[in-house]
Formats: sequence, structure tokens, C-alpha cells
Amino acid sequence: MAYADEVGKLEPIEVHADRDYGYVVKSASAATRTETPVENIPQSIVTVPRAMIEDQGAKTLSDVLRNVSNVNAVDARDANNVVFNIRGFHSGTVVDGVAMKGNLTDQESLVNVERIDVVKGPAGALFGSQGVGAYDTAGGTIAITTLEPAQEPVRKIGFKLGSYGEKGIDFDLNQPLDAAWAFRVTGESSNSDSETDRVFFRKRALFPSLAWSPNGDTKVVLRIRYLDNTTLDYSGLPVNGTLNTSTYTLPRQTNIAAGGLPDTTNKSRGANLQWTQKLSDTWNFSLLTAYNEVELNQRGTWLSDSASASGCFDFGSATPTSNTMCGVRMWARLKTTTISPSLTAKFETAAARHTLNVGIDYEETRDDEFMAYSNGTGALSAANVDLTNPAYPAWSEPVAPATPDQRNRYVSTVAYLQDQVDVGRWHFLGSIRYSEIKVTDINSAYGISNITRNSRTSPRIGAVYELTSTVSAFAGYGEGMRVPAFYLFAAPPKPEEYTQKEVGLRLKDLAGITATVALFDLNRKNVAISDPANAGYYIQAGRQRSKGIDIDLRWQATPSWSWIAAFTRQTARIVEDGDSSLINKQLFNVPERTARLATRYDIRSGSLAGLGLGLGLTYNSRLPGNSTNTFFTPATTVWDAQASYSVGRARYGLNVFNLTNKQYYVPSSYFLGGQVIPALPRTITATANFSF
Repeated sequence: MAYADEVGKLEPIEVHADRDYGYVVKSASAATRTETPVENIPQSIVTVPRAMIEDQGAKTLSDVLRNVSNVNAVDARDANNVVFNIRGFHSGTVVDGVAMKGNLTDQESLVNVERIDVVKGPAGALFGSQGVGAYDTAGGTIAITTLEPAQEPVRKIGFKLGSYGEKGIDFDLNQPLDAAWAFRVTGESSNSDSETDRVFFRKRALFPSLAWSPNGDTKVVLRIRYLDNTTLDYSGLPVNGTLNTSTYTLPRQTNIAAGGLPDTTNKSRGANLQWTQKLSDTWNFSLLTAYNEVELNQRGTWLSDSASASGCFDFGSATPTSNTMCGVRMWARLKTTTISPSLTAKFETAAARHTLNVGIDYEETRDDEFMAYSNGTGALSAANVDLTNPAYPAWSEPVAPATPDQRNRYVSTVAYLQDQVDVGRWHFLGSIRYSEIKVTDINSAYGISNITRNSRTSPRIGAVYELTSTVSAFAGYGEGMRVPAFYLFAAPPKPEEYTQKEVGLRLKDLAGITATVALFDLNRKNVAISDPANAGYYIQAGRQRSKGIDIDLRWQATPSWSWIAAFTRQTARIVEDGDSSLINKQLFNVPERTARLATRYDIRSGSLAGLGLGLGLTYNSRLPGNSTNTFFTPATTVWDAQASYSVGRARYGLNVFNLTNKQYYVPSSYFLGGQVIPALPRTITATANFSF
């Protein structure tokens, strides 16, 4: 009895648990290249964690980014033609710290994604030398962080079935090998048709990775990338017959394509090695090296007005009965090598705490391309195509050149220095990047042989002041640059230049609300415009400007109830152009207002525990369908809904996009606008995921 009395006397135990922050991410490295609390960063950065991706049943990056203000949507049928815009301008894509040249962003696989950070504005080109060719960061950066091997076993497999014959399988397997080594592999295989005749989507992805961490001071992670996307090219539909039905109406499923049109493929391969090493209590070393290769093989057809003086360079929409079908093969292969060593130091001087980051980014890209027209001129048949009773000609494979017409080489060397200083309630950031970029632009088909060497110093400064423990104000200024390629310049091009000024407020868990409100003014100059004195060539005399307000909010109303809100109001216009009729025109496919509101409730106790329900809406104001603003697609509000049920090691889901089956059109980016795409109708996907 004495023994029982003794063991029955227990000391009080205190249990502390962190607040459930739902979709809120407390820190980020994408905006500064050092892990920094979000509220201390003097620039807009919005993070989408994996939990949000899974809860909303997102299938594409476009599905994910609708939760971030001022990022445009991309239709899957347009994914081979366009990258994402942020604040009206092109964005760069970064995967695990490496700028992805030639990567068409919306074709990324989500199976391997841990989080996505959207950094708004040029920010001095944070990663590598995205400022060459067609891949720039004028609008910002979409930074994707992928899963890595861990010391806890993971075994997951998922299945999906849905509308238009959708079916797929994905998996995530993580296995510790011993106390220092771990291996992980994720992958997916999916297939789907679409509302559009003959257009399909096929994705194959495999991402093996290996991690070695012998102690707390050393970590090495090797990631391998294998991603294939296959589809049938789609050039969109003319305005006549869709937005304008006064003379005839085209069925939404119409696909204006040659018979026997071959598939379009996009292949991405790569290896990424990251080594982090603690050198002392003050200094840490990091080395990032990567090789990436992208190959695009696109075969497309479209209609051109028979009477057009431009031949196959115009879309056909003037009459439904008099059109010539044109065909082209566009092929590109980009090989990029990246090496980025850096040092980070954390130390104090007087009352200031410093995080100093210094490093070098070296990047070399080999870019080989050609564009070959069917039958030499592009015309597939002399006979007209009548859209009211179409009979499309057969595909004629163009003769590929013996060597690529376009052989570009980009070599970039960047040195940077950044200091983040914390003094009481103040948080300062200052950085400077010196970039030297050499571009060899050869296009033998047009007699172009330009070699340019440009250097530029890009500063970035900003400050945050904590008004209270939950409210702070920030202001920042940043610059970026790009040396353009792919245009026909009679003389070597000079860099495009970007500048952004931004001020804003942040809330940090104020009654469960975490939010950023930002006023921005973003300018782009030295934009390539048509040379009025030399048809087909370009000069750099354009200027564009985007200014407005972005709001991004996350509200954890209760541990079970989450809200997401995003809002944008902006003016994105052409300020200067050689064609005076374009001045003050709204930028192509950039809305003046967007909004996103979504909520989710997860039942955590009782007989319905494990059930989660979500509902959302996405609004876009009207969209200009070309740079001349001769037509706009109408404003739209589209609803989505989700339901999931978790029981044991299984999770079942039902996801609905375009809940009310709204019928509408969006601009097509094929040949930079002029056509439209019938937006995705109601689609339903059922999922089942198992852990074992």
C-alpha cells in the first residue's frame, strides 16, 4: 500500500500548444534568400502551403495561384504559350532556388510541391539571371519549394477520376536509410480529355531525391527532375462566332486544327544539388548547383484571312467562309547550368542585429530553336475553310533545318550583398546586385547576329516598423533588368529596366487575421515595339506602368474555420509606344479588378469528425483580348466547392470547379492575342488518398 501511495503522487504537468495557424506561414526565404519572419520583409510576399493545395483539390499551378492577389489565371489549353503575370507583367519561375529557363509555369506538377511563395515586384532579380531572353521577373517571382527526404517514413498513394475522362495516380514514398541518409520519391501519371474536340492532357512526373545529414552542421540534398507534358495544340477561336454571334455561332467545342495534327510535347529534365554547412556560430556556407534541360516541340495550326496582306501572320475572323489554314512547327531546347555559392552571417553590433548574405550566381544557357512553316509559306491548302461547315486540310510536316535557325547563348555572372538589420521595432533591408550578362543572339533565317555585353547594378532597399505587436508598416524600392532576345533587332538590344515602389501594412494574427495591404507603382521601360521604319523588326522605345492596391488576407476564425481573401484594383497601361494609338491602352489580358474569397470548415469532433467542406468564388473584371483593346471578354464570377472526409489512414475528396457551369470566354495568348478560349465548364474530380 505504501508503494501504491508513492506512485500515485504525480507532479503537475503543464502542456503548451501552438495556436493552429491553418494556412498562415510564419517565415519565408524566397524574398530574401534567408529565412526571415514575413512581417519583417519590406515587400509583398504571399505563401500558399501544401495544406491549401490539398484542401482545394488544386490540379494546376493556376488553380493554386487564384488564392494570391494579382496573379492571372492560365487556361490549360493555353499553357504552351504563356507564363504567369504578376501585377500585369511577366513573372519568373524558381524551383528549389533555381530559375527555370524555358519552363512554361502552369505545366508544373503539384505532387512534389511543399509550398509556393509569390514575391511581387522585380526585387533586383533574386535568383540567378532570369533577366535574359523571354524569361524575366518584371512582375515578380513564383518560388516553388519541393518536398525533401526526412527521417520519418512516408507512404502515400492517391487516385483520381473526373470529368472528361480524367484519371490519375500519384504517390509519395519517403524512407530513412539510417540516421544520416534518407531517400524520397514522388510521382504522378494523369490523363484527361477536354471540352474542346481532340484536345487532351497527359502528364508524367517522377521526382527522386536523396538527403545526407551526418550531423546538425551539414546537410546535402540531391533532387532529380523528370516531367513530361503532352497535349494537342489549340489556337483558340475567333471573336466572330463567339463573343460576336450576330452572323453565326461557333460551338464551344470547336477545334480549328488540321487533320492528323501531331502532339505537342514539353519535356523537362534536371538535377539540383544543395549543400548547407555551418562554419561557426556566426557563419554558414551554402552551395547550390543545378543542370536543367527543357525541350518544347509544338506543332500548331490556325486560320488566316484569305485577303490579308500579312498572309499567315493574321488570325482569320473577318468572315466565316473565307479563311486559309496555316501550319507551323516550333521547336526549342534550352540547357542551363547554375552555380550559386553564398555565405550568411548573423551577428550583433551595438543595438543592431544583422543577417548578412553575400554570394555569386553564375548561369549559362544554351538556347537552340527553329520555326518552320508547312509547305514553306505556312498555307496547308489553297482551298478556303468555311467555319459554318468546316473541312480542315491534312497536316503537312514542315522541313526542319539541318541546324537550328536560332542559336542563342546567355552567360550571366552576378555578385550580390544583402544586409538585414533589426533595431528595436525597426527592420531594415538593403541589397545590391551587380550583373554582367553576355548574350549571343544568332538567327540565321533573318540574318541576325547580335552579341551584347551588358552590366547593371540593381539596388533594393526597404524598412518595416512595428506599430504594435500585431500591426506593422513597410516601404520598399527595388529594380530589375532583362536583356531581350527572340525579337528581330537591327542593332544589339539594350536591357529592359524595371522599378517598383511599394508601401503597405501588415497584420500578424490580429484576432486570427494575418494580412498584407500594399500600394504599388511598377514601371517597365525600354520595351520592344515595332520599328515603324523597318517592317518586321523591333526597337526599344516602349514604356508600361502598373499601379494599384493588393490585399491578401488569411483568417483563422476558429481552429476549424479558415477564410482566404484576395483583392486587386490596378491600372496597367501602355505609357509610351511608337504607335500613338496604343498609348493608354490596357495591357493585354490584365484585369483592372480581381477578387478571391474562399472558406473551409473542418469538423474535428463528434459523429461527423473528419468531414471538411469548402466554398470559394473568383472574380475577374473584363479582360482586353489584344494590345489594341479592340475587344474585351466580359467580367466573370466563378464558384468552386470541395468536400473531403478523413477516416483512419484514408482521405476521400470531391472537388468541383465552376460550380454553376458558367459559360464564358477568356483571351487566348496564341500569337499574343486576338482569339478567345471557351473557359473551363463545370468539372468534377473524385479523389482517394491512402497512407500506409
